[in-house]
Amino acid sequence: MFNYIDPTISLFGLNITWYAIFILTGILVAVIVGIKEGKKLGICTDDIYWGVILIVPCAIIGARLWYILFNLDQHWSFARIIGLEGGLAGLAIQGGLIVALIVLYIYTKKKDMSLYRTFDIVAPGFFIGQIFGRWGNFCNHELYGPVVKNPSFLKNIPILGENMYIDGAYRHPTFLYESGLNLIGLIILLVLRRKYKNLKCGDLMGVYLVWYGIVRIFTEALRMMGDPSDPLMLGPIPVSILISILFIISGITFLIVKRYIGPKENYQEVLAYNAMRKPDTILFDLDGTLLDTKPLIDRSFIHTFSHFRPNHILTDEELDSFFGPTLYQTFSRYSDDEKEIEAMIAYYREFNIANHDSMVKPMPGAKALLSSLSMKGYNLGVVSSKKTDLVNHGLELFDLLKYMDVVIGCDEVSKHKPAPDGIELAIKLIKEKRAVPVEENFKDKLKKLIIKPKKQVDKVLYVGDTMNDILAGKNAKIGTVGCLYISNPDIMLEAKPDYVIDKLNDILRICME
Repeated sequence: MFNYIDPTISLFGLNITWYAIFILTGILVAVIVGIKEGKKLGICTDDIYWGVILIVPCAIIGARLWYILFNLDQHWSFARIIGLEGGLAGLAIQGGLIVALIVLYIYTKKKDMSLYRTFDIVAPGFFIGQIFGRWGNFCNHELYGPVVKNPSFLKNIPILGENMYIDGAYRHPTFLYESGLNLIGLIILLVLRRKYKNLKCGDLMGVYLVWYGIVRIFTEALRMMGDPSDPLMLGPIPVSILISILFIISGITFLIVKRYIGPKENYQEVLAYNAMRKPDTILFDLDGTLLDTKPLIDRSFIHTFSHFRPNHILTDEELDSFFGPTLYQTFSRYSDDEKEIEAMIAYYREFNIANHDSMVKPMPGAKALLSSLSMKGYNLGVVSSKKTDLVNHGLELFDLLKYMDVVIGCDEVSKHKPAPDGIELAIKLIKEKRAVPVEENFKDKLKKLIIKPKKQVDKVLYVGDTMNDILAGKNAKIGTVGCLYISNPDIMLEAKPDYVIDKLNDILRICME
């Protein structure tokens, strides 16, 4: 008479359980929600991705081992433990949560991330995972309660009633109660993090532990009334109820103790601060920042000096000092003769252009970074001490030019770095572009689903590797980023950039992406 939902479906010749589908869907939704909030809290998207890749498998292993630990009377072969026999029937979510929290703590310490802020994106994710996961239990015909005395509401929902008709009677859909109560808990967390002005970073985890502990005690009590042999037991005590009590105590203790020790960041203030400092426009120096041109530049200067100053042996310190200034500024240190300076510049450029394509390479991660920033809607540009045509050629050589909204070379302005003129011109041109309405066709609108529209210019960063780069950014009254991956960053650091990066991809952290 009643047709149970089959716990498995066949997809492309593979048998896949509904439980796995719901669990994976819950993880996916939790990650999407976590990334969105993580950006607002200053947590890098890559850190969330790597955290998920690390923590989720550990949590599954923890859930499996927790279940086995309290069912040692069963025969556990290695094949059965890892799911080769009978699948992974038997996962205890509380064991998974405990392991996940332990791994999360270690991960945030290793990555030097804010533990409390990470808690605040993980807590809603736990609820989301449990909301979806309980429907996997429904498809497995498990987590049911006692007989329903008045089953009319079950009869009126056929698919629910059919799956809850067990052992000749309609049973309380305990899975539905827990999923629904967890949904209420999720809504509470989402409201708290936007509306409660006194919320401290980390508080959401405390609220989660308390709420989930209460919900689990209620549903586990019903579950025992339906099938007393189903829950994991520690002697006469249901393990889940004992752990739930510990969750409640831990959550309350955490909320109280954290107000006396550790960081006391206000959640709303963190959101406001990050929104204020989040950049929308990123300008780059070229040589030593986006492109590794040092070998070429060093060889070009050595070649030039060997012709014009054959008795002058360039030191490493001198070669390093040539990064940043224009060629005219550099050669003016060695000659007062304007004609000779022009000849030196021409001789330098002839060698530089002839050897450019064979000796230059992009900095590691340059294209991936620019592609990512462009797709996220950031305005991008280059402000360089080289001539514009050479800058364009270098960018085009490595397929980077297409990401740039503006390119400013030394021939575009009369005053060069550390003067702010090049940066100010770049900002002016980008603002003019954004001020012009863009007509969109259907194809453009579809493109927006993948690539975000360009942002308005408000907060600008300039990324460079020399003191002149940082000073130019400061003189333009914008944020500055100094690159530490160059051979000698000490001189650049004297200019005190607002941020420093060890690799280009670190800019995503600054942008909270």
